[in-house]
Amino acid sequence: RDCQIVRRKGRIYVINKTQKKYKARQG
Repeated sequence: RDCQIVRRKGRIYVINKTQKKYKARQG
């Protein structure tokens, strides 16, 4: 899986490099 977890301002973003259109937000 090419998933990258980015934490900004207390929010967790999951970015998938294989699918640029796919963005999931998990608070």
